[in-house]
Amino acid sequence: MGEALRSRGLTGRLVDVGCGNGLLQRHLASVGFDDSVGVEPSGNPAGRSRLGLAIFNEPVEDFLARPGMAGGFAIAVANHVLEHSYDPAGLLGQLRELVAPGGHVLVATPNLSGASMRWKTLLSRLRLKRRPFRHLDYPKHLMLFDRRNLPRLVQAAGLEVAAVETYTRASSDASEEPARAGFWDTLRLGDNMYVLAKRPQA
Repeated sequence: MGEALRSRGLTGRLVDVGCGNGLLQRHLASVGFDDSVGVEPSGNPAGRSRLGLAIFNEPVEDFLARPGMAGGFAIAVANHVLEHSYDPAGLLGQLRELVAPGGHVLVATPNLSGASMRWKTLLSRLRLKRRPFRHLDYPKHLMLFDRRNLPRLVQAAGLEVAAVETYTRASSDASEEPARAGFWDTLRLGDNMYVLAKRPQA
């Protein structure tokens, strides 16, 4: 997420929606996004109490009602949150309202059309997978997206799509990305994807 923002020269106040324990928020602060707040609707206060982060444990609509929060950010991030939402279209609308005109929204989710997802789905359908369809992570994942339907949903929320990219998470803490990950991302078939979008000026 940090690389996706920094590679495009984006800066400014950031809100991490669905921030969980705050680890992404802390990482983004370490790469220059130190003016940030988190919103965690689940009510888990771990990030606030253990990491000393600015995290609001409340629904996004309550956070938007606070003075200065609606339109108060240059960037809104939702990292692997949308697929857990009962109302992804509504959540995208809330992300749009959080950023000022000209601000950016970055949404990351699993990529349903990624090579790994397709392979595991095929094995499941052929009954060759020991735990069929487990990779879809139901019921925690309520809706899954690909490089076609997510950008359409983002546009329907009144945002202008600036980029759609896939990426593959490394399975270790190695500093260099595995060759296999780079290969699938070149083909735009990475395990995960993100959409970077902009709120129009008017």
